[in-house]
Amino acid sequence: MLRRFAAGLLALGLTTALFAAGGEPWKDKAASQWTQEEATRVLTHSPWGQEVKQLEPSGRKLVEFGGRALVVEDRSGPLPIPRGADSLSPQPEFLEAVYAVRWSSAATVQAALERLKEFSPVLADVQAVPPELSADHYVLTVRVTQPPTESGLARTSRPLAYTLDDTRPPQPSPPPPVPDLFAGLKPDELRARAELRTAKKLRLKPDRVVRHGLGASEGISFFFPRRQDGQETLPAGTDWAEFVFASGGELKVKFKLKEMQVNGKPDY
Repeated sequence: MLRRFAAGLLALGLTTALFAAGGEPWKDKAASQWTQEEATRVLTHSPWGQEVKQLEPSGRKLVEFGGRALVVEDRSGPLPIPRGADSLSPQPEFLEAVYAVRWSSAATVQAALERLKEFSPVLADVQAVPPELSADHYVLTVRVTQPPTESGLARTSRPLAYTLDDTRPPQPSPPPPVPDLFAGLKPDELRARAELRTAKKLRLKPDRVVRHGLGASEGISFFFPRRQDGQETLPAGTDWAEFVFASGGELKVKFKLKEMQVNGKPDY
């Protein structure tokens, strides 16, 4: 039903100027007129979708010594360091990950995915289209758009590390592989760590979680109930809802529900 409604948005040429005022070009166009870049932006930089940068520990500790970062400890334990560096206070090394979170149940998001599909099915697949939706659930989809890694700047000036054979000069040392927040977790574990928190102090757990896609097309969709104990979970007047996932670090993405509207009606 939701997919048919999204296709209807494209066919009717509903203008997104009704959504919210702002400087984004897509907001002043019909969905059927969005460019590839604009449709993608709806999924990642709009009231319905966001990309969030997250810092995650690599397991190493560094000090600033002689104008360069120096690895003083890795996952195996302390490393050899030059005299004078042992008096410095080591700091944990962090890697940058990027996660994209969107409301896949929103008709606006469905319209963006349909528009990408018109350009090429591959463009839509890369956005981790859920295999199913549910009229009884808010469906939020998470993608790992960049796994934990050193930034481009850090890559050009990697920390130095001595080997146990410290007769060699220190060598640039890339960080070890670090899994993303969702790596290796089963659906029940994903469900237990996810919440949708609201301005009305509700903490909503997903009814179920579905992993879908492979490689660059992989996503995780969380199905939060629209009604609970006979009451709407996101009733009219709810200012915001925040997706929270706790796994080592804590991913938090807040959405302003009042901006997620079409023709003055909620679209989420």
